Amino acid sequence: MTAVFHPQRWPLAIRAPLIVALLMIGIAAAMSKVVLDRLARDQAQSFRQLTGAYLDGLSTALHSPVIRQEPWEAFDVLDRARHKYSGVNPRIVLVILPNDTILAALDPATYPVGVKAPDKAHDNRGDPDLADPGGRVWVHRMLREGGKQIGRIAAEIDISNIQQVRQETFWTLLGVNGALTLLFAGLGWLVVHRTLRPLLRLSSYLARAGDGRLEPIPERKLPPPDTEAGKAYRRYNAAALAISEREALLHRLADQERRALLGRYASAIAHEVNNPLGGLFNAVRMIQRHGDDPERRERAATLLERGLTGIRNIVRASLVVWRGDSDDRNLTSADIDDLRFLIESEAHRRELALVWNNALGEGVRVPAQAFRQLALNLALNACAASPPGTQVVFDVRSDEAAVLLSVSDQGPGLPDEARASLQTPGIRDERATTGLGLWIVSRILEEQSATLAIHGPPGTAITIRIPHAEPGLQRAA
Repeated sequence: MTAVFHPQRWPLAIRAPLIVALLMIGIAAAMSKVVLDRLARDQAQSFRQLTGAYLDGLSTALHSPVIRQEPWEAFDVLDRARHKYSGVNPRIVLVILPNDTILAALDPATYPVGVKAPDKAHDNRGDPDLADPGGRVWVHRMLREGGKQIGRIAAEIDISNIQQVRQETFWTLLGVNGALTLLFAGLGWLVVHRTLRPLLRLSSYLARAGDGRLEPIPERKLPPPDTEAGKAYRRYNAAALAISEREALLHRLADQERRALLGRYASAIAHEVNNPLGGLFNAVRMIQRHGDDPERRERAATLLERGLTGIRNIVRASLVVWRGDSDDRNLTSADIDDLRFLIESEAHRRELALVWNNALGEGVRVPAQAFRQLALNLALNACAASPPGTQVVFDVRSDEAAVLLSVSDQGPGLPDEARASLQTPGIRDERATTGLGLWIVSRILEEQSATLAIHGPPGTAITIRIPHAEPGLQRAA
């Protein structure tokens, strides 16, 4: 509702014609004022000239009758002047003596000889107001003889025809300017609408990119290449093609990296499974040969149970980490212990000492699957960077606000490219050589609103703080 009262939020197809209309209204108002002012000045000048000629003729003809104070002769002059100066259109004409009495009038029945002149016939010594709402104005002329006033003429002139011309001019200007304003506003809307049509179509294609994929515009809908819209459409199509190729490359790289990681972990799991298998076969042979000896039978059964338990733990941990379905559970201490089997096998294979500290408390609100991917990638990278005979430290603890993960090694230090990949999540170039393992880590850090600190060289120590989700909410794993 508030957008209605904010013109900046209106569509450009509405704002542009409205601006054109407002400009036309302003121009029309200014032009109308100029025309009406000029008309008023011309009418005033014409009125002064016409009434001046009328009064000049009367004053000359009335000079003798006024000196002799002959009312009938003065009336005859007034009556003949009415037909001679019909363009003046006088309504009342009075010949007034110096004692303010009437000598003669155009309408003697209304203004008899010898009565006092009405107040409205007094000379106000100013220009008549042609905008008077009554439609009539008074004009005056003094009659003198030898420098002495012998009387005066007062005439009420009908100016309704002058006011009618002014009103007709006003309404004509209003109608013409209003029609032109509507015409230009409509033309402005058509021009802006046609101009914005390519932009609106491009905006509709961009609005369909909610899933991150841009749909190219078909060739038949592209404007000519030498127009601005044609250039913009083709740049959009080039960007859509580049993004599609980038997404396809990312999927290929991710699939290759996943296959490589699966191969490494399958090799590690096979190594860990093969080690206890030899002992298990020995235990089976011991039972076959010395099954009647309780002590040897018990020792062989214990060896079988321990070996099978180890194989079960390795298989369970692998299934939990690499299963393809979504895991919406919150992290538990058992999830951390499952990771240890996979990481410990890699550490043993590289002749590393693994220092493991699982101090995860209760009430943790962090997605288990996301944390396992994060921790496993960092730990395996630490094992890969460590020289034989050194140690890798894996530490997990929690407090009321967050889960803290710390992984450190004694390797040569994290490369600058890998450090940048972790510290600037979401903008890593898929062509970088750091591998998708760290890219996955950076994405998880961004999704979980986690913070990261890197220390070293010497060695590398990575500390990650993942805040607990709000109660009742679960971030994407």
